[in-house]
Amino acid sequence: MRQFPFKSFVVGLLIFSAGVGGFIQLTQSKPTAEPIESSPPAWRISTQHARLQTVSPVFNGFGSVQNPGTQTLRARIPTDVAALYVREGDRAFAGDLLVELDATDAEIKLSRAQANLADAKASLIALNATETKDAEALALDLETLDILLHKLARILGLKKRNLTSEEDLDTARQAVVSQKLKINRRELALATVESKRTQLTTAIQRFRAEVRAATRDFESTKVKASAYGQIISVDVVSGDRVQANQNLLTFAPYSGREIRVQVPTSIGLILASALSTQTPVIASTDRGDSLKLTRVSGALRDNTGSIDSFFSSNTQLPPTGSVLSVSIQLVAEPSVVVLPTDALYGGNLIYRITSDSTLEAVKVERLGQRPGPEKTEILVRSHDIQNGDQILVSRLPAAVTGLKVEIIQ
Repeated sequence: MRQFPFKSFVVGLLIFSAGVGGFIQLTQSKPTAEPIESSPPAWRISTQHARLQTVSPVFNGFGSVQNPGTQTLRARIPTDVAALYVREGDRAFAGDLLVELDATDAEIKLSRAQANLADAKASLIALNATETKDAEALALDLETLDILLHKLARILGLKKRNLTSEEDLDTARQAVVSQKLKINRRELALATVESKRTQLTTAIQRFRAEVRAATRDFESTKVKASAYGQIISVDVVSGDRVQANQNLLTFAPYSGREIRVQVPTSIGLILASALSTQTPVIASTDRGDSLKLTRVSGALRDNTGSIDSFFSSNTQLPPTGSVLSVSIQLVAEPSVVVLPTDALYGGNLIYRITSDSTLEAVKVERLGQRPGPEKTEILVRSHDIQNGDQILVSRLPAAVTGLKVEIIQ
């Protein structure tokens, strides 16, 4: 039997042990990597130094040209259109005849009213004359009654002495009674004069009113321009039959045009205050028309939260319905910081750069805006902002208080 080579086994074991030991020694003696300290990333931003100043905010918006003096001319009475002298778009001067209506019915109505008035006036004159004569006749009747009474007394005396007949006495008594009845009728006529005069005076007033109404209807058959303006639309043609209050045409004076501008509530309140204190408000259109603030609405527009303000102009504004770009310079505000629009976050926040290069949110009051050299600028104010503060002016979606930043300018 062949014996196991013990010597070779020992040699192999020594070689294996030496290899393992060398590997362990190499592993323990390898260089150790030093830990690297990491710093948070910094956002690169642009800033602007704050400068407090007195600035007039400027509101830029759009206004529509309107004419509150636009008139819809209507027929007062049912009649026919005798003649039409204008067409849509025509210009007319004050007093120009625009439409002529048939005046036959109106003239008949006026003549009837004038006749009734003349008749009532004549009746009043006759009543006054009758009153005067009745008063004079009453005085004479009273004197006659006095004479008849004295005559009756004498006849009664003669009768007692049987110097006259019973027939003479009856005749005297009948004359006295007749005279008293005549006086009563005269007094009754005089007593009713005042009521008759009142009736006639009332009738005269009524007929005068009818004459005025008939005169107005007669004059309305000639439809004239009230001022220098333009015909906006024509609703009839010559020969048409029109009813009372039916539209004839629409006329707009040139002098009545104004611009209605919708502004935010805050600006509307500023404009209303300026108007009440007579503080001038500078406004103009993109055409160069100088505007004057005339009034501010007292109610908000439905579902818009805006207020209507109205401006007039000494220049000729474009036709009604035109839309113009309007610029309104508001009252100057103190301690204002002017920034680009990208500096404003969330409507009322800006970010200031602290001494350790981090962002700090500052709540501001937004006063408005104005045109800048390149783009629109916003005007803000806050007691926490001082001259020289660095303000973030670049758009940074991750902006939040404490964010590390790096200024690149």
